[in-house]
Amino acid sequence: MTVATYPDNNTILDIVNLKTYFYLEAGTVRAVDGVDFSLKRQQTLGLVGESGCGKSITAMSIMRLIQSPPGKIVDGQINLYTKEGEGVDLATLDPKGAKMRAIRGAEIAMVFQEPMTSLNPLYTVGRQIAESVELHQNVGRREAMERALEMLHKVQIGDPKQRLNEFPHQMSGGMRQRVMIGLALSCNPLILIADEPTTALDVTVQAQILDLMRQLQADFNSSIIIITHNLGVVSQLADHVAVMYLGKVVEYADVEEVFHHPLHPYTVGLLNSVPVFGKKSGQVLVPIKGMVPSPMSEIRGCAFAARCPRVMPICREQPPALGEVAPDHRVSCLLY
Repeated sequence: MTVATYPDNNTILDIVNLKTYFYLEAGTVRAVDGVDFSLKRQQTLGLVGESGCGKSITAMSIMRLIQSPPGKIVDGQINLYTKEGEGVDLATLDPKGAKMRAIRGAEIAMVFQEPMTSLNPLYTVGRQIAESVELHQNVGRREAMERALEMLHKVQIGDPKQRLNEFPHQMSGGMRQRVMIGLALSCNPLILIADEPTTALDVTVQAQILDLMRQLQADFNSSIIIITHNLGVVSQLADHVAVMYLGKVVEYADVEEVFHHPLHPYTVGLLNSVPVFGKKSGQVLVPIKGMVPSPMSEIRGCAFAARCPRVMPICREQPPALGEVAPDHRVSCLLY
């Protein structure tokens, strides 16, 4: 285990040059290929980008849930500052070891993309929350069930005493997502990672889930990493945004800066392809041309060069580095 160092006392997670590869017969998939970002206390960070850009694999790497083989963290640091004040590089821990198992749930918890496949269909939701509490809080069954009931209250599930003894299939998609959030927060973790928490939910339920996450963050003093391709969700919930493309962070700034002064052509393209509420009729959406390259491909210069409207000859030769162009605003582009 490696002791982690931190840029300031307010940072609780610092990702440095993280690389997660999958070694397949067809070739090496560079799913995460040099990701850098940090998370501060009580901050909400949005990880955004198209499908396949490495957002979920980044989260799974932080949780040390990458299946090996074929996956492997090949480089980088995942520096966590725990509740006890201990700095630890999660990338050096045994994914199946006692130390990492203790960190999952108690220090970092995750709400997965599809709650129906994440919750065990054979156990009641009360028992599933209680088991997590028993494991991490070292309490008895009765106290754990009381905590489970409290969490169902917290996530605003109607008639929580009855729901405590129900199975996942007896609940709607929105209720299952609330259960997953309650399960994740049951041990009061420092960091909550939410992977597409509003996917497959209707608009009204999406708004309720986002309001709930905001309220619970204030109640539990947690930091949140929200993974989404929905820029509307980011604008409502996030403080800072990390835009990912082909396994790398290409722009990082606070949410206002990203939405009002985007610098990377990919970020500009994402914003131009989303309808804006309140604009006059006739607004034209501009799609990003082309497709995301295969993460197996060897790219000499900038990965976005083939799709970029502002490409220069040097972009096809020299890979850009993520550099600071303004206070708390970093971009990976040779234009800057």
